[in-house]
Amino acid sequence: MARCDGRVLIGESAMRIRKEVSKVRKVILLALCVLALVASCGLGASAAETLNVIYMAQAGYQPDDIRDMADLFEFLTDTKVNITFVKYDEQHEKIVASAVAPVATYDVILLDLIWTAEFASKKMVIPLDDKITPEMRKDIAPAIMDAFVFDGKTWAMPFLANFQLFFYNADMIKKAGFSGPPKTLEEMVEQMRVMKAKNIVKYPWTDSWNQKEGLVCEYVWLTGAFGGDTFDANGNPIFNEGPGVKALEFMVSLLKEGLANPKCLTNDETAAKDDFISGNAAFTTNWTFQYALMNDPAVSKVVGAGQMGLIPVAKAVADKTKTASVSGFQGAAIMANSRKKDLAWKYVRFITSPLVQRSYLQEMPVWTSVQKSAYANMMDKTMAIKSEEIAAVHHRPKVPPYPEVSSILQRYIHEALQMKMEPKAALDKAAEEIKAVLARK
Repeated sequence: MARCDGRVLIGESAMRIRKEVSKVRKVILLALCVLALVASCGLGASAAETLNVIYMAQAGYQPDDIRDMADLFEFLTDTKVNITFVKYDEQHEKIVASAVAPVATYDVILLDLIWTAEFASKKMVIPLDDKITPEMRKDIAPAIMDAFVFDGKTWAMPFLANFQLFFYNADMIKKAGFSGPPKTLEEMVEQMRVMKAKNIVKYPWTDSWNQKEGLVCEYVWLTGAFGGDTFDANGNPIFNEGPGVKALEFMVSLLKEGLANPKCLTNDETAAKDDFISGNAAFTTNWTFQYALMNDPAVSKVVGAGQMGLIPVAKAVADKTKTASVSGFQGAAIMANSRKKDLAWKYVRFITSPLVQRSYLQEMPVWTSVQKSAYANMMDKTMAIKSEEIAAVHHRPKVPPYPEVSSILQRYIHEALQMKMEPKAALDKAAEEIKAVLARK
């Protein structure tokens, strides 16, 4: 049944318009690329070749977007681009297998910032310092560019400025008697308690707290929200003191009080998104990809009610920082054993170019000039929110054995969330084991 407030009708109209705009956008982008990128990026036609690319299926740019970009590149260069879309959990293993193969399975990969140290130290990808110009570096925020720097070299071209944002259901907040979203974690807890008491929603909070990398991300931003970091500047663990302990205690308290859905313990980011857009939660944090889906009437029940804002912080640090987030930046990198490195760079330069990113504004562009452009802010009314949030990101440690480090942290955080260990004891044990791993590497 259609809603009386007209949100569904508006949403459906917006969806039709978006599809038409997408068609026009593709034509415009093609024209821009022909006029500008051929000259600036050296994208002249060449003998027909094939390029193999691996990409994360649930990344910010959706598969259709990536396929659009590839279609345009194919048109301009007479190159066939084969794209393999995989889940995040499968991505690392497939890239490592390609790196040790006599002939690379993939020429271009999507490199998560947490793999930079590992892939660089093992020479799985090539440095791009001779290709990335000073002008390009000047237009990308250091926090984004530096994510792909290790041992003094740059190992990927920034492609996706992904980070976590706060999503809330404005209708539920209004029904609970509040005038707007919470600005602190304490205000959020207060609102959730009222929502639960009034039976507005059974579990006001949903999240991705399964024993995967996403759990580390959630823990990192929460530690930041309490005024700290999980690791120091030298990559040493500090999460078992102060803010890190408060963050885990907060997560546990939401479960104990019945404010967080028990499904959080098995949810990944996609499942948490589905909980929220189905109208089964009032609050969540998630990656930038959720925003478009939240406002798509074809899949969302919270069109109009679902809003995006800054992630709340603890009241004790609110006078020092308004928000905190976690970085999930991803870059386009070239495999060291690829036999098509020059062609691979042409593709990387194309998909990361300001013109291409300007045309796909559902994601945060890595280029400062695009972020600040009048066009971007006209087309994306949330750009100001995103810009403020990205300035408050916290990072996971850039250490070669990061997969092992993360696995340890995931395990002990999850033990605490399952009430099998006290938060402080779990974090102390995690820090002990992580220090041992770092010491032997």
